[in-house]
Amino acid sequence: MSGPAASEPVVRDGSDPVFGWRYWQLSPRRLLRSVTQRSYEWPPGRVLRAVCLEVGHPAPAERCNCGIYGNPDMEALRQHGLCLAPDVIVVGQVALWGRVVVDEPSYRGELAYPARLSLVVDSLIDDTAPEALLEGLAAYRVPVHTTTLDEAVAGMSADMLKFQAMSRRTGPVQG
Repeated sequence: MSGPAASEPVVRDGSDPVFGWRYWQLSPRRLLRSVTQRSYEWPPGRVLRAVCLEVGHPAPAERCNCGIYGNPDMEALRQHGLCLAPDVIVVGQVALWGRVVVDEPSYRGELAYPARLSLVVDSLIDDTAPEALLEGLAAYRVPVHTTTLDEAVAGMSADMLKFQAMSRRTGPVQG
């Protein structure tokens, strides 16, 4: 018996969650928000439902990029995560359920809620105390911790974020 071709996504439907890893940023209201869809906040205490912004069909669809993303493990996220804008970063585990498309190297889910969160303390962009941000993240009622940029991000994304952090500390270059 042979499985699907490497390029074919695997679809599973069910109520048992698939756990993946992802990045969020903090919105000005100190809520989790999508890194790529910055207008989408993740409300505490409510399940997020995926929508297809391109076509409008039910998400996630097999032959589309829609859905709520998660990576299978932290190392995959660190290596293949997005280059992040200079903003407060949260990394964590997300529970995905309902229709889940396993589309290497990531998962795309219909329904999602954070399972655990870590504030990346090196990503703070002002004088806000990490404790205040951790208190805000506690509204999600999941375990909340802190981590460092080196633990959360690798590769080009890490290099870019370190450069942005250094630029914020030193100010604009005078010419």
